[in-house]
Amino acid sequence: MPGTVKYGMAYSDMCFMDDDALLAEIVSYARLKPTDVVLEVGAGAGNLTAHIAANARVVALEKDALLFSRLKQRFGCDDRVEPVQADFLKAILPSFNKVVSNIPYSISRDLIENIIIAGFEVAVLVVQKEFAYKLAASPGFENYRMLSVLAQSSCDVEVLKEIPASAFRPKPRVSSAVVRLTMKRKFGKEYIVFLNRLFSQKNKKVRNIFNGVPEEYADLKPKEMGVPQFINLYDQIGIEVKG
Repeated sequence: MPGTVKYGMAYSDMCFMDDDALLAEIVSYARLKPTDVVLEVGAGAGNLTAHIAANARVVALEKDALLFSRLKQRFGCDDRVEPVQADFLKAILPSFNKVVSNIPYSISRDLIENIIIAGFEVAVLVVQKEFAYKLAASPGFENYRMLSVLAQSSCDVEVLKEIPASAFRPKPRVSSAVVRLTMKRKFGKEYIVFLNRLFSQKNKKVRNIFNGVPEEYADLKPKEMGVPQFINLYDQIGIEVKG
């Protein structure tokens, strides 16, 4: 659903982006090639889908039955587009190497975790502005979270462009941003378990969260640690947690 602010809304309440120049710019950030297979989550009316399909193959996931029907009508004869009616949170993901999506904002966290586990080369996502800056946040900032560390451990994170609410029809109550994730290391679910354990106790010293902590990390608190420290600690002790 391009630009959809919530997941599972009635069609009449959805917000869509229809500025062709802006959609083309968003797609350009993914540096698509004809051999790429692009996953689009929430394809909606197909506005972004059309721009992706001009450059690569696209698997267009859409949960809403009415929108999916319109996608099939619009792209039924286009062999570059594979419309799939599916709930991203429940679907078995198809093979892909890039992601380009105006994602349903309410599933932003789950989407990031799932595509990182699946692995990809580049993901270009339109997300809520606050969420974009959370992904790129540094230690010491209020919005530095588990997801900041997960994204930056796995990817180079770039906030490329802010998008005002006026770019959508109807106009939503939030602003958006385009973020590009370029994968540099693939982590599994165990790393998410590891980070969740740390950030659920972010004000405790690491020695009180894990067994066998190297001395250099023992007295640090998760909220103070930089991304390389999380990666090094994980590589040394894995997920052997206390309790």
